[in-house]
Order: sequence, then structure tokens, then C-alpha cells
Amino acid sequence: MGFAGGYTTFSSFEYETLRAIQDGQLGLGLRYVAVSVCFQFVAVRGGVVTGRAIP
Repeated sequence: MGFAGGYTTFSSFEYETLRAIQDGQLGLGLRYVAVSVCFQFVAVRGGVVTGRAIP
């Protein structure tokens, strides 16, 4: 997966945000960015905690 997987995922994220804003839904686009970024931080934190718990 690596680079290509990360690139396509980020591209989809950016595309969906752009489409919402272009459709006149600025609030939805901004909420999408905020929720996505916050969820990603929570997921990373969960991964770190889980990784450290494995002996």
C-alpha cells in the first residue's frame, strides 16, 4: 500500500472537501476536515497506546 495507498486516500479526502465547498456547503466542508483530522489523531493515539501495550 505505502505511498500509493496514502496518496489515493488523501486525494479522496481533498476531493470530497473541494466538492462540498464548490457545492456551496462551506460549513459541511469545514466540518468534514475538522472531524477527519480529529479522528485521525485519535486513531494514531490509539495505535501508539496499543503498540506500547504489546510486550
